[in-house]
Amino acid sequence: MNAPLTILVLGILLAAAAFFLRGRGGTAWLIAAGGAALLGAVALGVVLGEPFELLGLGVKLEAQWIVLGRSLVLGPSSRRLVGFVLTSGALLLAAGWIAGAPRRMAPVGLLVLLALAAAMMVDPALFAPSFVAAAAILGCLLLVHPGAASGRGPSRIMLTYTFGMMAILLAAWFIEVGGATSAAEGPARTAGATLGLGAAILLGTPPFHTWLAATSDEAHPAVFVFLGVLLPCAGLFLLMTSLAGLAWLRADPLAYSFLRGMGLLMVGFGSVWCVAERRAAHLASYLLLIDLGVSLLAMSAGSPEGLRVALGMSGVRVLGAAAWAAGAGNLFAAAPRAGEGRPVRWSAAAAALAGAMSLAGTPLTIGFPGRWMTIAILRETSPLAAAAVALSMAAAVWSVFRWGRTLAGMPRQLPPSLPRARRAALWAAAVLVVALGVFPGWLYAWAVRSFAGAAGA
Repeated sequence: MNAPLTILVLGILLAAAAFFLRGRGGTAWLIAAGGAALLGAVALGVVLGEPFELLGLGVKLEAQWIVLGRSLVLGPSSRRLVGFVLTSGALLLAAGWIAGAPRRMAPVGLLVLLALAAAMMVDPALFAPSFVAAAAILGCLLLVHPGAASGRGPSRIMLTYTFGMMAILLAAWFIEVGGATSAAEGPARTAGATLGLGAAILLGTPPFHTWLAATSDEAHPAVFVFLGVLLPCAGLFLLMTSLAGLAWLRADPLAYSFLRGMGLLMVGFGSVWCVAERRAAHLASYLLLIDLGVSLLAMSAGSPEGLRVALGMSGVRVLGAAAWAAGAGNLFAAAPRAGEGRPVRWSAAAAALAGAMSLAGTPLTIGFPGRWMTIAILRETSPLAAAAVALSMAAAVWSVFRWGRTLAGMPRQLPPSLPRARRAALWAAAVLVVALGVFPGWLYAWAVRSFAGAAGA
């Protein structure tokens, strides 16, 4: 037996069970979210290459599975990325259940996570975009509504990730055929430029970000966050593993200049549109764009500290986005009051605002330390990038507080119309985002230890 195949087969069986039980309340969500968390724990903790006993049976799992001439490897570094993808997906699926997302999100979301986990295990990593594109195609199933015309989101996701996949696979072909060993060589320059284009597409760098705004318009908040966080995150990890695995690319200063340019474009564009945007869903999409851009700016420092900050921000992004999605999905009561508009559920508003404040990098929330550390890393090597991070944080925080004032002016839902357990989960999400922001040291220390060795960190 081998570990990659075991994880994928178990995941498919769990997704099938969630599909057939999707009509039974929270059972499907429990299977999908709990199964993703369990598979993440297996990826992180399973013993490889040595026999162990399971239910009285002797089992030995190998780290490698060769399929279609390529290897899926659950190695020391990839297992951390696989564990991160699966456990992050479990949290976002749990947020989907709290937010009342469409029931098909449970089985389809688990399949998306399996495709992304496979992408993290591909060796060499430059062939991972095939699985990322497969995850994007599966994600489109969450955006299509039976009996209704398809919107712009599915087609834009399909086009974006197809072109991104083609660009990176072309870069892999240049590297294999050219045998590049130095950044000064012609094939390496071509491969590096093509790889950069593919990474920019997968990460949603403007102008390739339009699927984010379209999806935020058309999808349930939990579905939008699930795709808007995990798909670009896979592109970010692919970029990190490419830098870690290609010495000639890692040694090329132009690679880090390109990362800095991508990051500046994302935080600059996102900041302008945050200030101009008043719709909550669009605001969240631009907050995600800024947060990804800050991660790229941290990576552009070319230091292990910058890479670790970018990895830590990936985990923090999941927590903030999950809180926002859980709150946004429950924000308004179904029935409006006469002449007053739709009442706001304040437990949901607290979770949504806390999540948005974290994504914006508001002080005393979990999203602030990553931005502060990024500014500290960049202030000497790239003052312009450090200033851009600070200005983007100010623009994002101001936009979120403006949205909060809008919510405060809406009527309150009395008595509470949500089940007690759901209200408790929403308040807990809001408190957790703030509590982890007040005491962030242990969280980032844990992230550094967890990602040690992953993607070259």
